[in-house]
Amino acid sequence: MLQGFLDIIIFFARNMVAAFALFFAVWLLPGRRPVPASVRWRPAHAWAVSVALLVVFAGIAAWYVGLEGFAGEVEPVVSTLSWLVSHGHPLYTPFDAAERYSVLYGPSVFLTNGLFLKVLGPSLAAVKLASALGAVGSLLLLYASLARHRRDTMAVALTAGAAMYFWAQGFAVYVVRPDALMLFAVGLGLFGAARLRPWLALLTFAATAGFAVNLKLHGLLYFVPVVALLATRQGWRSTAGALAGAFVVAALPFAFNDQVSLTHYLAWLRNAIHHGLTSEFLALDLGYAAALVLPLALVLLLAGWRRWRGTEEGMLLLSLGAVLPALLVLASKPGAGMVHLLPLALPTIYVLGRLLQRLHDEGFDWRPRARSGAAVAFGLTLILAGTVNEYRAVRLLDWQLAQQPELAKDVRGIMARYDGLTMAMACGGENVSFRSTWPRALLAFSDNPVLIDPISVMDSSLSGRDLSPSTYRAISDGRIKMWLVPRGQEPFRKVNWYAPHLPIFPEAFVKHFETFYSPRAQTRYFDLWFWNGVPEVAAKGIRAVGASGEDGVLAR
Repeated sequence: MLQGFLDIIIFFARNMVAAFALFFAVWLLPGRRPVPASVRWRPAHAWAVSVALLVVFAGIAAWYVGLEGFAGEVEPVVSTLSWLVSHGHPLYTPFDAAERYSVLYGPSVFLTNGLFLKVLGPSLAAVKLASALGAVGSLLLLYASLARHRRDTMAVALTAGAAMYFWAQGFAVYVVRPDALMLFAVGLGLFGAARLRPWLALLTFAATAGFAVNLKLHGLLYFVPVVALLATRQGWRSTAGALAGAFVVAALPFAFNDQVSLTHYLAWLRNAIHHGLTSEFLALDLGYAAALVLPLALVLLLAGWRRWRGTEEGMLLLSLGAVLPALLVLASKPGAGMVHLLPLALPTIYVLGRLLQRLHDEGFDWRPRARSGAAVAFGLTLILAGTVNEYRAVRLLDWQLAQQPELAKDVRGIMARYDGLTMAMACGGENVSFRSTWPRALLAFSDNPVLIDPISVMDSSLSGRDLSPSTYRAISDGRIKMWLVPRGQEPFRKVNWYAPHLPIFPEAFVKHFETFYSPRAQTRYFDLWFWNGVPEVAAKGIRAVGASGEDGVLAR
């Protein structure tokens, strides 16, 4: 009985349009008694609830920064590359190189996280801090863009609504990927266009849009509403100049950082083109897009669409309508999904706020039953979708980390014991075994060489790009003296997440590795495979890391 009820709650939390329809229908039921005046919703209540939700949003970000682990599979490679590029290693490698660790994100994410690592020192907390600040900062910028006076209840409620849109995707807004930084860039661009002086607004747009293009190549799409806002306020000629400035900003890392190669970056982008499109997440993408469009559609339906013709708000609505189909196509790329729509939540909420502010100024009456019911139903939908999905995401992450307590401590213990050996981490197995490889960034932070990253190999193997012969030579030459392999797993046995879900490492490579490496020791979470040219370094008779978390290895 209870499980069935929870399943229903989860269904409506994941299907926001269905949830709205349910709440709206309940509101319009005949015979519903009016809410007593003593418990009627007031602006002070909206302010308190909105602020509480935003405080929890920031609290989860702080909680995640302090965790000794990652929530997503891409975070380790982003963290590793951020350290490498900030310490003189190439960010994008050619496909004939021995190293296979690059991914198709632009340089902004790695340079930004690398700066945090340089200033704060190499740690998981330092590399997660940039995303946490970006996510929280984007909401502060949205509020600053919308607020027309101190303690603006409508602005803070809309900002909390944006947080609920972020939460509707679970934990994606907090992870070490380009997305949180993209949110910050879009938020700052909106704030500049809405609040800053003309020349400063244009400079802010150029800086943030150029930064966004170097997060993801399509980053400029999220700035289409910002372009519309700038154009209506400052004219198309000034806006065109700001767009040119954005491309100049985007070119800077390639022009002035020797570790960022435009040629090799474009090669990785061409590699991604061969991935094609998939309908695997189409239903989820369309559902989230419909939820983004829903509040705007309600306002147009209830207040009439003619009033927005020829207005600044009308131009903003058109800009959102123009960009959404393109983002839906990009979200259909393998491995993409709803996260490609996440940054669009900010301009959507901003445009919604502009519509509501104008209706308020015109004295629009929301009291008729259908109008007030639509507003209440949409608010309840956002709170349901946001809180339920985020609660489930936090609980899942907490459960995953509890499966492998002190995993990072185990890695640090191995590095301390074998300080004189170069080491890397090899994937092996799925699920919890694969998650045990996520602290591999710690190895890079200690200046161990990076030869192979499974996410990079996964992307390139999907396009039919095999490992280079020089990678095989690096294995036979023992460039990495010791590999950490998930305990009880065969090294480099990993299935590609992308259809048709083939092994990402060819059988020839696995056999080649097993020819030159042998398992000699074991810790709580890893088997340690040594290059056969290394003398017997594993001490005999030392205990493995036990349930108490004591450091040590067990010789085989």
